[in-house]
Amino acid sequence: MATLAAALALTTTIATVAGTTDLPPGDPSQGEALYRQYCTVCHGATGEGDGPNAPFLEDDRPRDLTDARYMARLTDRDLTEVIRGGGGGVGRSRFMPAWGNTLSPQEVGDVVTYTRALSRQPQRPMALPADPPAAAGARLVAELGCTGCHRIGDLPSAPVAPDLSRLGAKLQRPWLDAYLQQPHRVRPAGYVPLSRSRMPDFRLSPQESRQMTAYLIRLRPEGVLPVGSVQAPAEADGSALFQRLACRACHIFAERGGQAAPDLSLVSQRLQEAWVALYLLDPQAADPRSPMPRPGIAPGEASALSAYLYAGSLSSPPEGPDARDEEEATRGAALFRDLACRACHRRPDEDVPERVGPDLTFVGDKLHSEWLKVFLRKPHPVRAWLRARMPTFGLTDAEVEQVTAFLATLRDQGLPPLSPLLQAGGGASPDILQAGARLASREYLSCSSCHLGGDRSPEGPADEWAPDLRLAARRLRPEWIVRWLLDPQRLLQGTKMPSYFPDADSGPNDILDGDEERQILVLRDYLLVIGAAPAGLGP
Repeated sequence: MATLAAALALTTTIATVAGTTDLPPGDPSQGEALYRQYCTVCHGATGEGDGPNAPFLEDDRPRDLTDARYMARLTDRDLTEVIRGGGGGVGRSRFMPAWGNTLSPQEVGDVVTYTRALSRQPQRPMALPADPPAAAGARLVAELGCTGCHRIGDLPSAPVAPDLSRLGAKLQRPWLDAYLQQPHRVRPAGYVPLSRSRMPDFRLSPQESRQMTAYLIRLRPEGVLPVGSVQAPAEADGSALFQRLACRACHIFAERGGQAAPDLSLVSQRLQEAWVALYLLDPQAADPRSPMPRPGIAPGEASALSAYLYAGSLSSPPEGPDARDEEEATRGAALFRDLACRACHRRPDEDVPERVGPDLTFVGDKLHSEWLKVFLRKPHPVRAWLRARMPTFGLTDAEVEQVTAFLATLRDQGLPPLSPLLQAGGGASPDILQAGARLASREYLSCSSCHLGGDRSPEGPADEWAPDLRLAARRLRPEWIVRWLLDPQRLLQGTKMPSYFPDADSGPNDILDGDEERQILVLRDYLLVIGAAPAGLGP
């Protein structure tokens, strides 16, 4: 809601809420959700008129909705009229859009009720204390959509990115191919307004991006009216419509405009003209989570406005299919599945997709924080058999610290305590390391059958190998290694890792007199030092 501010200066009449009983009673919880979707980019998360788009609204800065004295001058009907008709509808700022075509009367009432609550909050201090890093990290993990691929504590999974099921009717093929190779921010305020959701970089090769593009560009809706083919009426003036609808309040066009929505100067390179016309008619029909108001224009006017945008932007020639399309689309569909793209790009009514990443529910018990920080900055394959890949999110140093602090709190409070011996510190004497190397060798536990870092290369193809044991010292906590050796299934149900010490008589009797607790400790200590020896320490 661009400027409930200037637009709220509707009347100087002192009025009360009395006399507005014909307005539907509002639900403040529903109003808050609508406010966050449609209003925060201009009015700010707390209603103080400090949203990220506010500095770009020229002289029409958004009203501070927490100003109790000002808000007391306005009736609920005043607020309803400006929300429904916009600033232009009541003779005020044209940068305040009309939401009457987008929100139902009940939803308008919900927003009014929530807006009222903003001015009734107790006075906040000048500076609020910063969120603890772990709390900020939990919010960031949710907004980045990490729970789409990973099970993480009790965090719910929710779609954080656009539905791609009709992408072929929307995007230009060359733009999509380039974007997949180098993702960048298209919506300055984010797909979910004011969240830190973003398209990650999956480090696709040119061949992979071409395959993915060939698949996505085939996803098209059926039975949709081709609005772009509707002849614009002679009197329809796209430029005048652009000005009347105050599109520049949210979009850059001709090097001027807001920072709440995509840059329209590049619209012809990115979008198909027919799709733009359809979107202008009803944004929520194209994307139910779109924060753009429905402008309430006719099909011919939508075509005229679309043509105006294309005439004033840099265009690129369309690229049609080639002979490789069928094969590449098939490969692209497999890549879309393997990379778990549906974890983020799914319809709101879809069930949570199958998790494809490691279970992070108790990752704080397992990983060293310093290793995790390095991994979050520059992800790399850890499990060769996992076709999904950890994308690069381009996290800032502060975001890395927040996510790491949150993940470090995820611990299993129900783990039974270890015996005093298994809590003992590590040792690196030659005898201990030699005993650990013997246990890991093919003569005994044969760790190198699956892992790098043993006495020889693993068996089978490389894409089926288990994690490299030479990373253990930097990556894994010593206590977790002990628990993993004791009972892998307790820590990760369904793991392929066998349990070598299920009872007191399981370990080999000719190493350390068959003392299994000591065998587990020397095996742990061996794993903690082999990273210093590239070929392992096997005999």
